[in-house]
Amino acid sequence: MDSGFLEELQGILGRRKLTLPRVFIDGRYIGGADEIKHLHETGELKKLVEGLPPAAAGVCEVCGGYGFSLCGECSGSHKCYSEKSGFRSCLACNENGLIRCPSCSSAPI
Repeated sequence: MDSGFLEELQGILGRRKLTLPRVFIDGRYIGGADEIKHLHETGELKKLVEGLPPAAAGVCEVCGGYGFSLCGECSGSHKCYSEKSGFRSCLACNENGLIRCPSCSSAPI
């Protein structure tokens, strides 16, 4: 998981160790897989999503709907090379060599 997302989730949930998935509906934390399964089995999940707009049709052509794309600075390696200083970590991307998709992802708030 992207370290920025992990830190954000840890801050929101107040936990250092997280298991995935963590589900939010309309900005409200609902729970993990067990809670979602229980809500589905009892019919409560349907009530939580009723009235929410459906996801927009189509998928981003740049990232395929993943929200990230390969870094153009390092081609996804997270390493940059210069004659003067050799290899260094790329400053433009995360530790996975990815950047937020410039086409469909908004800047963090």
